[in-house]
Parts: sequence; C-alpha cells; structure tokens
Amino acid sequence: HTHTHTHSQATICGTLGTLVMCAIISTVGLLTVCVAAGSPSPQPQEVLVPPANATSLPLPPHDIPSNLQPPLAHGRNDVHGWLWLPVDVEPATANGSVQSTPTSQLRGWFYHHTPEFWKQSPHNFEIMTFATLALDHAVADLPLPPAADVLGTEYVFTPPAFSLDEMITRKAVSFYGHFTNGSFDTKQYIWLSNGTIHIDEMTTVHYLWDDNHTAVSPMSQQAYLSYPRVLPRASGTADLKASRKVPDSSPSTSLVHLYWLHMLRRAPDFDQIVHVVVDTTSCEWRHGDTADDATAVGATFGTSLENTVLSRLHDGAHTVELFTDAGRMSKDKTTCTATVLEEVHCVVMPDSFAKCPQV
Repeated sequence: HTHTHTHSQATICGTLGTLVMCAIISTVGLLTVCVAAGSPSPQPQEVLVPPANATSLPLPPHDIPSNLQPPLAHGRNDVHGWLWLPVDVEPATANGSVQSTPTSQLRGWFYHHTPEFWKQSPHNFEIMTFATLALDHAVADLPLPPAADVLGTEYVFTPPAFSLDEMITRKAVSFYGHFTNGSFDTKQYIWLSNGTIHIDEMTTVHYLWDDNHTAVSPMSQQAYLSYPRVLPRASGTADLKASRKVPDSSPSTSLVHLYWLHMLRRAPDFDQIVHVVVDTTSCEWRHGDTADDATAVGATFGTSLENTVLSRLHDGAHTVELFTDAGRMSKDKTTCTATVLEEVHCVVMPDSFAKCPQV
C-alpha cells in the first residue's frame, strides 16, 4: 500500500536484504528477477466510464474495463501486501485454540492489502486470491481453523515491489517476501518468517472506478463477497474452477463459516473483511437457490444496513439477502441469518490511511 512504502521498504531491507520475485512467463519458462522496492508509480490513466449495469449484483468474478488505460501489462509496480485468511486444516493437526505445533505451509485466501480508489494508484483493484504460502521455517501458534475460532489479528505476506498487472494476467504467479503478524493498520508488526507464495487462482479481480467521488453512482446495497473457510478435501485450483461450489466437510452441520469482503464502489467507502457463520437452515430459498449457492466461492450477500462505515456489518445476527443470477431481476431474494464472529480488517477509503471507527 502506498502510504506504507517507507515502513515496508525499511523492513524488507533490514530483515531480508535483497529479495527476489519469481515470475513464471508462459513463453520463456522460469524467470527470476530482482525488483527494487522503490519502483516508480505508473502514469496517470485516462478517465473511463463504467458500464450502465455496474451496480447490478452479482458482478462477474473479474470486472475489468476492456479499454483500461494503461492496459494490463507491466504497470502498477509497488509494494502489495496480502492479508491471510486461513482455510480449515485437518483436526488432527490443529488441537487446542491455536496450532501449537510449528507449520511451514499455509493455504487460504489472500486479500490485496490494501486497495485505493485513486486512478493514478497502483492499488486500484479489489483482489482476492487463493494461494499457498511456503514458509522458510515453521511457525508455531498460528490461529488455524477449525481449532481456532477467530484470527484475533492480521497476518500479512509482503513481497518487495512487483507489477500487479503481471499478477492479474498471471504472467507472475510466485513471489518471495516476508510473513508478519500485523501490518500498518495494527498495533503490532512482528516478523515471523520469509517465504514464497504461489497464486493458485485469481478468484476476484474488481477494478475500482471511482476517482473524483462523483463519476460513479453510489452502491445502494451494502454488499459482501463470500469466501468459504471450508474447502473440499482435495482442494486445489481445479476444484475451485470446476463448479465454484464448496461442500461442507461436515455434512451433519448446517453452520457454514465464511469470510465476507465488503464490495467497494465509490468513495467515501470502507475496506472490510468479517468472519461470519451462516445457518443454512435459516435460509428462505427462492428462485431455485440452494445451500450450494450460499456457500459458493464469490457468492454475493447484501444487508439492509446503510452502506456507510458507521453502519457497516458488525457483531451479532443479521438477516441478509443472497444475490444470484436466477434472482437478478426480482426484488424477492433468498434470505438467510448470518452471525458476525469477528471483524478481521477494516480501513477507511479512498486511501486506507485510517482504521474504521468503532460501531
């Protein structure tokens, strides 16, 4: 994130020395390049006009303007951090409230930490990836679910500066950097290990249109994109792409753990991730919707709350709507009860400098 450049670069130089970014180029093979953390920002982009149906939910997983300027090539070079949202591990390896046995491989969702609205910014994308992080040495006491109910704080992986464009287009899929407990928006910042992340899937890639706060109509619905904490036992890129459905590994329970990402639309806005539990027996299904739709990767939910930072989704139970293609043209949506267990992350947009105020 741009306002962490000085802090991030100092940490990289002091802890890692010179880091490398490993980029897999389809036509060349494996290419290893050294990237300086002070790479210049890309040139300003021309003003784009969002499509008329930009607020129609659900949005496609990749919502990128065809005439994006500059195009997705080698730009948006900067330090891009990735917030770790762990998926469930086998119970035998996660006894107690946290994983006390050291572990060196972390799988899960990794979120772009943090996006910005400014069109000149190298961070003007809201991105969720599914990835595997191989640490150089094992780390103990990580909050691995299902034994750990909540994360309790932020865990962030940060490579040195690289091209976000090349990640989006998958010209670069592996990066070396450092894994920390905490980031610029937490009280603590503790180095845990260096490691290499491999991006299995670019799950959600949404371009952030708004720059002058008026070019884009406001999001009338407070909307959240959903990412399940439980994946199929044979999880992997093929599983995620095959059907986008994620069955519960414990069929006897109707309680589904999900990470919800607040959909960004227009500044002022707020970049928020909450951990929720949805009881699928509470859902009133419509339009042929099923539990598969509610637990699908990237499922879209909406609340009746005002779409402001002070009215954001907070602790407790809430009635939410499920947005599906089948019910796109209907005001009568499937509804479910979602209980917020934890706010994992929240900063105020457009530039993510300040933490969200308490609700």
